[in-house]
Amino acid sequence: MQIIERMTTSRARSLILTAALLAACGGDDATTTFGNTAGTTTAPTTSGASTTDDASTTDGATDSTTGDPDTTTSSTSAAESTESDTAAQPTCGDGVVDPGEECDDGNQDSSDACLDTCKLAACGDGFVHEGVELCDDGNTDNNDACLDTCELASCGDGFVHDGFEDCDDQNADNTDACIDTCESASCGDGHVHEGVEPCDDGNQSDLDGCTSQCELPTCSDGLHSGAESDKDCGGPECPKCALALKCAANSDCVSDACIAGTCQIFDTCKQIKTAKPLAASGPYTIDAGLDAPFAAYCDMETAGGGWTILWATNGGDNQQPLTGNTEVAGNALAYQPFNITRARKAAIAEVATEGLIRRQLGNAWIRVDHALFDGGLTMANQHRHWPVTITANDGASAPGFIGYANYQNNGGGDFNVSMADGATGCGDSVEGVDHHSSQYFHLNCGCTRLYLYSYSNGVADGDGSYKVNTGLGAWTATAACSTTEGGGLALLAAVR
Repeated sequence: MQIIERMTTSRARSLILTAALLAACGGDDATTTFGNTAGTTTAPTTSGASTTDDASTTDGATDSTTGDPDTTTSSTSAAESTESDTAAQPTCGDGVVDPGEECDDGNQDSSDACLDTCKLAACGDGFVHEGVELCDDGNTDNNDACLDTCELASCGDGFVHDGFEDCDDQNADNTDACIDTCESASCGDGHVHEGVEPCDDGNQSDLDGCTSQCELPTCSDGLHSGAESDKDCGGPECPKCALALKCAANSDCVSDACIAGTCQIFDTCKQIKTAKPLAASGPYTIDAGLDAPFAAYCDMETAGGGWTILWATNGGDNQQPLTGNTEVAGNALAYQPFNITRARKAAIAEVATEGLIRRQLGNAWIRVDHALFDGGLTMANQHRHWPVTITANDGASAPGFIGYANYQNNGGGDFNVSMADGATGCGDSVEGVDHHSSQYFHLNCGCTRLYLYSYSNGVADGDGSYKVNTGLGAWTATAACSTTEGGGLALLAAVR
C-alpha cells in the first residue's frame, strides 16, 4: 500500500512539472500559433478572452501543437524519469519497512522493540529493551553485572559475580562449601559445614558449646573453653586449676580455695569452713597471708569447727611449749607433738577472734573470746594479758584472763588461762598473774587461780608440762601444782 501511494505521488509530481514547463513558454502577451508553419495566426491573450471554435483553427492547433504523437509520448516519459530519479530513496528511520529491514518505527529510540538500526530488539544487542530486559551489556560474560539472559547478576543465579561473590552454587543449602549469601563457607558464619566443622555458633566466644575455632570444647584444646574456669582446667569435667588461675568455685582449684575468682590458698581453717561447711577435720594447706603455704591441721567439729591448730602435745617431756618456735609435724588431731613457727602463729592469730584449749581427757575444752597470741609473739622479751570470757564445753562460763610470755619461761609460765584477779599466796594477781618469779613469768604462786598453767621446773630446759589447778564446769582440775617433767595433759591449742 505504501509503495502504491509513493507511485501515485510521483505521477502527480510529473504532471505538475509538465504544466509548469508549458506555462513558462508564454505570458500575458504570449502568442499561440495555430495551423501549419506556412500560415500562422497571432492573437493576443487577454483576461476573459474566449476561444474561437474555428475548425481550421482547431485543426491547425492540433497539428501545430500535437505534432508527431511519438514526439509527445517521448517527452512525457523523459519527464517522469527525471521525477523518479530526484525522489527520496528508502532509508532506515523513514517509518517504512524496506527490503533488508526487520522493522522501522521511524525513531532513534533503541530501548523499544525496534532498534535505530531497524533491527528487532534482542538480548545481547547492547541496548536495554524497556519493560522486557533488566540489563543488556552486549556480551555473554556471566561473571559481570549482567547475565547473558539480560538479567541482573544476583546471588543464587549459578554464576559467580566477580568482585561481589565468593561462590554461587545456585542452592540454599548452608551446609556445603557455598552458603546462601554466596560467600564461601567459613568458621564463624553460623552454619555447620558438613564434614569440615563439628559446630559453628557464629560467635567468637570459647566459653559456650562451640569454640571460636568451630571445635567442641575439650580439656586439652589450649583454650579457656566450655565450662572451664581457666585454660583447660576447672569446671565439671577438667582437672582442677593450679594456684593463681581463674576459678568460679572452690572445686575448680587444686587448693580447694577460690577467693575473689582466683585459685588461692585459704589463710585459715575458718575460711575453709566458711567456704565448705561440710569440710572434715584433718590436714590442710593454708597461707596465713604470708604468701608461703604450709601444712596445718583444722578442727572442723569442736564448737562449730573452723579452728586452726597452732600446737599440740601428748603431755610428755622435752616437747615444744605453746609459745615455742620450732616446727614439729605430728598429727595434732591425735594429740601428737605438733608446732608451727611463732610467725605463723602470730599471722593466724592476727585475724582470729577466739581461742580454744582442748584436752584429750574427757574431750573437754574451754573457749575464750580472744585470740591466744598477737604479733608480739615474734618479738623478743614480750608478754601479753587480755581479759576474756571463758566458756567450757558444758556451757559453764566465767570471766578471766589469758596471757603469754616468750621469755623468762625456762621452768614454765609461758602461757596461762586465769580466773579473775585475786589473792595468790604471793600477793594479788594483776591481769591474771602475779609475776612472782622470773623463771616462770606467767605462773602464779602455788599455781593458784589458773584454769591452765605450765610448770616443768625439774630441769629448766624450756619445755612445757600443762595441767589444770582450778576447774570450770566440765573442764575439771587435774593437778594442784605439779613441777614434774612430763606427765602433763595431752592438749591442743587453736584459734579461729
